[in-house]
Amino acid sequence: MNKRLNIIIVLVLTLSVLLAACQPAAVEEPAADDAEVAAEESAAEEADAEKPTVTFGDTQWQSLWINNAVAMFVVEHGYGYPVEEVTVTTPVMQQAMIDNEIQVMMEIWWANIEEWWNAEREAGTIVGLDPIFESSAQGYYVPRYVIEGDEERGIEPMAPDLVSVLDLPEYKELFADPEDPDMGVIVSCITGWNCAEVNRIKFYAYGLGETYNISEPGSAGALDAAIAGPYKKGEAVVSYYWEPTWLLGVYDMVMLEEPEYSDECWTEITEISETGVIDDSLIGNVPEEAGCAFENYAIPKAVSDDFAAAEPELTEFLNTMFIGTENLNKISAYMTQNEAEAEDAAIWYFQNYEDQWREWMPEDVAENVAEAAAAAAE
Repeated sequence: MNKRLNIIIVLVLTLSVLLAACQPAAVEEPAADDAEVAAEESAAEEADAEKPTVTFGDTQWQSLWINNAVAMFVVEHGYGYPVEEVTVTTPVMQQAMIDNEIQVMMEIWWANIEEWWNAEREAGTIVGLDPIFESSAQGYYVPRYVIEGDEERGIEPMAPDLVSVLDLPEYKELFADPEDPDMGVIVSCITGWNCAEVNRIKFYAYGLGETYNISEPGSAGALDAAIAGPYKKGEAVVSYYWEPTWLLGVYDMVMLEEPEYSDECWTEITEISETGVIDDSLIGNVPEEAGCAFENYAIPKAVSDDFAAAEPELTEFLNTMFIGTENLNKISAYMTQNEAEAEDAAIWYFQNYEDQWREWMPEDVAENVAEAAAAAAE
């Protein structure tokens, strides 16, 4: 009897082991929170993979390089889109935006392409956005110390009553031409640039040809040197320049007043320019009506209509983005003085102007940008 009982017990135990071995192994279910996080990460990765490349146009000047670098960094690191910058001429840019091959232009100097600007916005192929900076000033500048002096540098005011270009004849000795001491000299625009012709016409309209000579540098570097050299020595100089630029971020300059811009004045200037005779034969022969300031206007951004329809969130960000003329002068100065690339200047901007750029975007996007900028700066 005991032997049978032992056999039964062994059989029962053996059967229990076999049944246990046949059961599927228990799978540890992930915590609900872990599952949700994994699903969100997977969805985010899938969304990022599907995001299209955003194409920015580069028509080759410093302020645009900076504006592109800032905007592209936000679009890439803040919103998670791949970005591309395409170098083009202005005419190529115009057609490429219509074709949606270039989707974003961070600066539209519309007065130079006004017919296209108005026609394409009306046709609905491009969408104009709010300005990236508020002033595109250009004109005649003197160092501030010429008018106000500079106590730190031991410079007394040289021309405290100098306000307007029309005051310049009274100060020809102060701005004497080293090669013609009986005349003053005005450093003008670069030879071959349209502003060189415009400046000559205005020069004659203001009657300055009787007391001043015009010096036209052959390059942007020569123009900068013609201003920087005297400035470093604390000497007087009067020169054409424009902004936003690095030079006006480094040197404290004052633009002299001119008669207010008007369409009538500019028509006079255009008609004289079209004659092709822009030389000293015009002394005494250009009417006062052809003398007025350059038009100063805010510089807007633009996107293609297809882009605006497909990417409303990015379009809203780009519309809101505003750096400003004075800040661009400073960023340009940093870039030039440090021989930095535009991307490095953008990182410097993110580090030094956080109160400004955070206003352009949602908080989560701003945090992404801040984290990426900090990493890039290391």
